[in-house]
Amino acid sequence: MTRLILLPYLLCLLHAACNAADPLLPAMSFAAAEQLVSSDGPLQMSGHVTIRAFSAAPMRQPDLLLGDGSGRIWWLKNESSGASIRFSAPQAVVAADRSQWGAGYTGAALHDINSDGRNDLLVAHSDNLISIHLNTGSSTEPEFAAESLQVRVQQGCQGRFDIADWDGDGLADLITGSFGGAVTWHRNLGTRSQPAFAESQPFHDITAAYNSHPRIVDFDHDGNPDLLLGINWGTVTLYRRSGPEQQSQLSNGRQLQWSTGGHLNIRDLNSDDTTPEICDLNGDGVVDLLSGGRNGRLFLMRGVSAMDRADDFRRLLQTASRPLPAQIAADAELREGLFSALAAIQADLNAGLLPPNSREQLFQQLAALAAQYPQLLQRQQLDAKQYSAAVMLAGRYWTVLLESLPPDRDHWVRVANALDFRGGYRQLLIDLGLLFVDNNTATAEHLEAMHRLLIAMPGNIWKVRTITVAGWLGPDVSRYPLGASSGVNIFDMPLGRPENSFPADSPRPGITDVYLICLAHEIAHNMLDTVGRELRPDLFTRKYSALAQAAGPLVVFHDPVTRGINRPATQQKFRDAGHWDGDPLTWNEAWKNYFAAEERFQKGYSRGNIQFFLDAPQEGFSTLANQYFADTRLMLEFCAARWEQGHHGNINQFLLIAEYLSEGRETLPMYRMVPGGALELGTARVERDQQGRIVAIALNHLRANFTYDQSDLIRTLNLSER
Repeated sequence: MTRLILLPYLLCLLHAACNAADPLLPAMSFAAAEQLVSSDGPLQMSGHVTIRAFSAAPMRQPDLLLGDGSGRIWWLKNESSGASIRFSAPQAVVAADRSQWGAGYTGAALHDINSDGRNDLLVAHSDNLISIHLNTGSSTEPEFAAESLQVRVQQGCQGRFDIADWDGDGLADLITGSFGGAVTWHRNLGTRSQPAFAESQPFHDITAAYNSHPRIVDFDHDGNPDLLLGINWGTVTLYRRSGPEQQSQLSNGRQLQWSTGGHLNIRDLNSDDTTPEICDLNGDGVVDLLSGGRNGRLFLMRGVSAMDRADDFRRLLQTASRPLPAQIAADAELREGLFSALAAIQADLNAGLLPPNSREQLFQQLAALAAQYPQLLQRQQLDAKQYSAAVMLAGRYWTVLLESLPPDRDHWVRVANALDFRGGYRQLLIDLGLLFVDNNTATAEHLEAMHRLLIAMPGNIWKVRTITVAGWLGPDVSRYPLGASSGVNIFDMPLGRPENSFPADSPRPGITDVYLICLAHEIAHNMLDTVGRELRPDLFTRKYSALAQAAGPLVVFHDPVTRGINRPATQQKFRDAGHWDGDPLTWNEAWKNYFAAEERFQKGYSRGNIQFFLDAPQEGFSTLANQYFADTRLMLEFCAARWEQGHHGNINQFLLIAEYLSEGRETLPMYRMVPGGALELGTARVERDQQGRIVAIALNHLRANFTYDQSDLIRTLNLSER
């Protein structure tokens, strides 16, 4: 047996930067997996392996601490030379005369648990135990005591755990995964010299079936620890943390990716049970990913930074032997390589991982290419059928350039200058931060009308970075999407085509321009249901309350209402009322027939039968834009007319979009769009009650007064000419 020789003051579990002044560059993309090797050949442990990296000496690449599938812990000394990664043969780690912890899956970590300057040994084993062996030796020659502090954790933990100060109180906590997938937290309630761990509690309600392996890592170097989670199916997901320790939230997970595109997955290599670790194993300053798994093999996936991928993109462009649009159309390997390089860069950008200096470096690297390859990367019109892939590649390159730096006008001007954007395309970009990707097909009138409408929409309530026109981009538009953080698509059509956005019972027709109303509709998709969920959660809830009001008493919504329809409860009510026979095969027909049978469902929503919006609630707000932007005053009059007919839900729908667009102010923007792109703008005065709700709207000679019930829905409406 061999003792583990460490320099504890230099040891770092490489979830953290070894040098705080020069942190590792994060990456969401990784090269193909390669099996780690020792002097004896490919490394493979008994039955299963978990992996932990640490630095055991200054200026030396990290060693590995492993737990195998039979209760043993191993040390692998790093014997790498340059880019060639190699380790010593595994050497057993002992605690006094103890060399085995149970007989199953095992995990280990090194941490100074009692703050005495010496790193202690933690071993997760025997299904639900973690043993903490104090270091009774010295800082340079540790010896681990036979006795241990035993912590009982969740069933099925086995070797799946990490130790880190999650709540920011200076004490290291235990975070455990499990066979079933639940992640739990044991808060350290002790002192710096004497730990004491609380009973487990859910860890941000994360459950990922199954075989969840947590690693706590400040992945983005923002000072907040994040969660890296490996699961059975070969994937690794990053959950970034934000906010103060006690109020922090974890973002929705983002899966790590292959550098060639697509979600990273090593299940075919490790036979289940991914056990991730992050470190810079090859010394290039970029994080690498390590993992073991069920079959005991150890794998390295070298991190590929955004700057690396920018270099790859440049080198691939240099290989073209003929005009680039034609080369991209003919050479599948070149085409896929270029798109993959940009996709990998976007993965880092969309995850928000790159520090400001790296983002500026990335922008400069990429921006210089537009002048070198104008036939591809600057704005122009190509044959969309023949060169569709080149059209989409240019659009994706523009998107990466736009999102490489934080959104502000100075950056947008730099992008426009680099890409030689002119006319209406330039104005959309520098005034709104919007890339219009249309293969240079829109007319000047299109661009002017778009700018006029979008600049008239309150800028704080929507966020769109790209607008595409799929019909003008060719057949590769779906195969190679732009990958923007936010974007919409609109229809290919000329200005001037008329549409009546109001039903037959409207006081008068509301004729508008189809091209522009389509634009308004798609932008509205990026309002309440995206930006507004955080900006105005009260209105997001009110949208569902309005849907529930129009749906009638047989449709039961969950609590809270934003969770949507409670299908089992609704089906029971339908059955009790005789509208459904209980056969699952007839449910869809019964559902449709119920809403088709009565006028109240046809007129309960200002844009059509309520059934459509119950089935597609994401359309509930955006379709209101079709009427509001076509003719705001007419929409108010129309909803008031339906009120008089006994259909009281429509006015709530008008006020929903009015409340959102007014942003709590005492004025309300009013619109009227006519075929050909003309836009008439106006302003209505608004009065509010103590709760901030609109109780009166005054526009020219028209005045509407409202009162509310306890559900924030309209109880009374009075519309009058002044």
